Amino acid sequence: MTSIITDQPPQELAAELGALLRVDWRSVWPGTPDGGAERAEWCAGFGWEPLWSQSGLWVRTRRGGRLHLASRAGLGRPVTRASYTVWKVAEGAPSDGEAVLATAVDRYAAHLARMTAALGAPGWEGAWDSPDFPEPPAPGRWGDAEERRELRAPYRLAQWRYPNPLAPVIVLALDHREGGYSGGGTISLTFHGPADPKALDGPGWLL
Repeated sequence: MTSIITDQPPQELAAELGALLRVDWRSVWPGTPDGGAERAEWCAGFGWEPLWSQSGLWVRTRRGGRLHLASRAGLGRPVTRASYTVWKVAEGAPSDGEAVLATAVDRYAAHLARMTAALGAPGWEGAWDSPDFPEPPAPGRWGDAEERRELRAPYRLAQWRYPNPLAPVIVLALDHREGGYSGGGTISLTFHGPADPKALDGPGWLL
């Protein structure tokens, strides 16, 4: 039996997207303060509430969503990306895989329609097996073409890039993995920053 972990409706994604578009990302990318009081004050400036630290900082947004401000080496280091989970379902058995994927593709299409209405058509949108699958915002972030085809991840992806050097790269991605208790599907909205690191070491993509 599948377990629904997160299921935000498209209108909620649109509301969160609208709020994220108003964020002064130039103030976010340098990193979150180390001190608890300073961190709370810093978050309050964006309308966020700090929750816990894990590979960066998790915050509650003004609308009640959870946003992960990822840092490669914890607090006080540059924020590399901000991710919001839109939809997440865990499979209970291998037989759940086909139904979960069908639902995930349907949900992804609905969320993509909302984002397209707000941002215009993405610069690229397609599936894991598309021959022109774009380069990731961070080298190694999605693996090389062979690994991506083997894992079929991301399963579908839409990407918006802008000429403004301070603008984040915005990505809506659907990931799906079959495998019973280890399987499931996730749709996420991510704002990639100007120093999103490689998977293992060093600075990667720069705007």
